[in-house]
Formats: sequence, C-alpha cells, structure tokens
Amino acid sequence: MLIENASQILTMEGAGWEPLRGERQNKLRIKEGQSILIRGNRIIELLTATKKEKYLRNNEPKTIDARGNVVMPGIIDSHTHLVYGGTREDEFFMKIKGKSYLEILNSGNGIYATVNSTRKMSEDQIFSESLKRIYDSIFYGTTTVEIKTGYGLNLATELKMLSVIERISSLGIINVVPTFLGMHAIPKGETEGKYTSEVLDKIAPKFAGKVKFVDVFCDKGAFTPESTREMALWGVRNNIRLKLHADELEDVGCLDLCDEFEFASVDHLLKTNRRGIEKISKSGSVATFLPITAHSIGNDKYPDIKKFIDSGIPVAIGSDASPVSYNSNVFFALYLAVRFCHITLEEALNAVTINAAFAAGVEDDRGSIEPGKMADILILNVDNYRKIPYEFGARLVDTVITNGEIVMRNGVFQL
Repeated sequence: MLIENASQILTMEGAGWEPLRGERQNKLRIKEGQSILIRGNRIIELLTATKKEKYLRNNEPKTIDARGNVVMPGIIDSHTHLVYGGTREDEFFMKIKGKSYLEILNSGNGIYATVNSTRKMSEDQIFSESLKRIYDSIFYGTTTVEIKTGYGLNLATELKMLSVIERISSLGIINVVPTFLGMHAIPKGETEGKYTSEVLDKIAPKFAGKVKFVDVFCDKGAFTPESTREMALWGVRNNIRLKLHADELEDVGCLDLCDEFEFASVDHLLKTNRRGIEKISKSGSVATFLPITAHSIGNDKYPDIKKFIDSGIPVAIGSDASPVSYNSNVFFALYLAVRFCHITLEEALNAVTINAAFAAGVEDDRGSIEPGKMADILILNVDNYRKIPYEFGARLVDTVITNGEIVMRNGVFQL
C-alpha cells in the first residue's frame, strides 16, 4: 500500500526510548512531498518523489490518495472507561443545578449507578452498547484505546467487563490496551479496608497475566494513598505496569507514591500543586490530562499544562470517555487543551500520539510514522495541521488505517 499526495506528513518520529518533554514536545517533524510505503501491517519507508517514481517502475501497490490533506499517526487514547452498561443522562441536569461530583456520587448516582447497571446487564448487552462507543472512537481517529474495568466492584462483573474488552480487541478494528481498575470506588456498605483486602485477595489474582496495567482512583471520596500503595505493590509483584488516577477532586497526597513506584502515567491532575509537579518530574512518569472531563464535571476549571511541560514532564492527552463524560473525540480534547490549558498545538499533537503511546505502553510499535512501526495512520480533511483546532467541530478524519488495514475511508466504515 502507498499513501500519496499528502500536503503534510506529521511523523512524530525521533522520540527514541523516552517520551518527548520540554522543548522537544513543542517540535513537530513534518515531511512534505513524500509518500508512505506500507507492507502488510508495517510502515516500510517514507519515499521522496524520486524514490517513489523508481519504486513504481517495478511495483504496482494499492494506492491511497490523500488528496492534498494532512496525514498523521493514529490517535492513541490512553485513558478511557468505554466498557459499561447503562446511561447517566440525569446527572447532566443535576450538574446544571449545581450538584458536585461527590454529591451526585453520595446520592447513589455516579459510579454506583453504572455499577448497578453493569452488574444487571448481560455480557452481550454490554458488548453491544460498548461497541457503539468504539465505533465513535474510530470515527474520531483513534486507532489505539486503553480501556479500564472498574464498574463491577465484584469478581463476576469485573471479569465480565474484561471479557467484553477482550471481545472488542479480537475484532481487529482497533488496538486495545486492557487495564484493571478494581479499586474505582468503595462499594456501598463496605469499608475501604475490607474492600481493598477483597480486591487484593480475591479479585485481582484473576487478572494477573490478562491486563497490561493496574490502576487506582486515589482521591477524596475514593481510595487513600495507603490503600493505593497496597494495590501498586500487588501490581509490581505480578509484573503488571502501574497507572494512577490522582488529584482530580482534591490533593490527598497520592502523588507521594511517585517516590516509590514507577507509574507509566499519572492522570487527571486538576488539583496538583507545585509539590506534586516536582514529584512527577522526578519520577519520569507521563502526566495525562483529560480536558473533556474538566469541561464536563470540573466547571471548566482547566489545568495549567504549561507548568508541567516547563517542569520537564512529558504530557499526554486522553478523552476519559465514560458514563459521566460521554465523548471519545480526542481532537475535541486537543482543542480544549490548546484553547484553555496553555499548551501549544504542536505540544498537543505530540500529546495525543507519541507521548500517549508511552502512557499506554505501546511506544515500541505505535504513536509515530516511521519505518518498522505498525501502520496506524490517519488522513485528515484539512490541508494544514494548524487548521485542526480551528475545524474541531467539523468531520476532521477522512481515513483510518489500523494495522495496515483500511478501517474507514471517506468517512465510511470499511468493515
């Protein structure tokens, strides 16, 4: 396969063994007048016009015309909650009336409402509902998606969620990174200590060897740093990489764990102070920001991402698509970040591709357009990358190629 006639190819190449940080995150590597040669599921070479002409003398590849538009790596959404049952549209109106996240949760809504729905629904029902959301993600250009469990809070339902995640992965239309989030909320009627013990002794062992990450919601109204530490120790003992929800609602000291553990990413960070920034900087973790959630439940109180980048922290951006923030459009998250979070467009584009690849643990194969990597590629409907945030409300994505296969072309799924 040969992708030709691109106005710009944003390669995001050159990161090497670590994510982009500081000034390096603010630089885009752009190729013009070149074509992308794909064989099987891998990128073989970026061809100059001369090399392309020579190659075509002896070969007749399938060609994909970019029609003078931007080509870039597929979006990597490194933080989502896309698998669950039921809906929570009533909370939208509760928020309008001034109810806070914790007030909604403590009234039996929030996560608890989704837990109840997910427990009641069959695996096939959850799969059907979740697959619709996966198609939305693909339509918006996502080729790799991290998906968490966490709406079961018991062994049977957590395993049911994992089974749905595995079924989605088996379809081959999107790359899936599974994460165990058994400690998402404390079940009604249980203490934190008792439930933490149940997770460690009975639930988590069933996920060993089946997930790439273990995650904990460490925050006010959720889990303390002490309980989070126990879950992190379990992950280390079982050779499972770590993620962390931190400082979304309040700073309760969760980032102190960065002194002890190597987190692939620490996520949310709406309430992170200077001390927390220093902890992340020393740890080497990717800071993953979720602007759509700030837009949905944070009363438009956005994080100042520039402070993190200026501190040498590599930054990623994800959707946090979930029942409370029903939006998997990472380009919208990018728009919000550039508009409200003091981040440049160039920093944001690296944040949703190569740095997000590091946050999702797929940096060896994905996140950039360079020889040897998997062919996860987008053709956009703009002829200059600077139009991406400008046209965020339009249909930005024309073509989605995942693992060398055309999943969407001209905005139409090819399945």
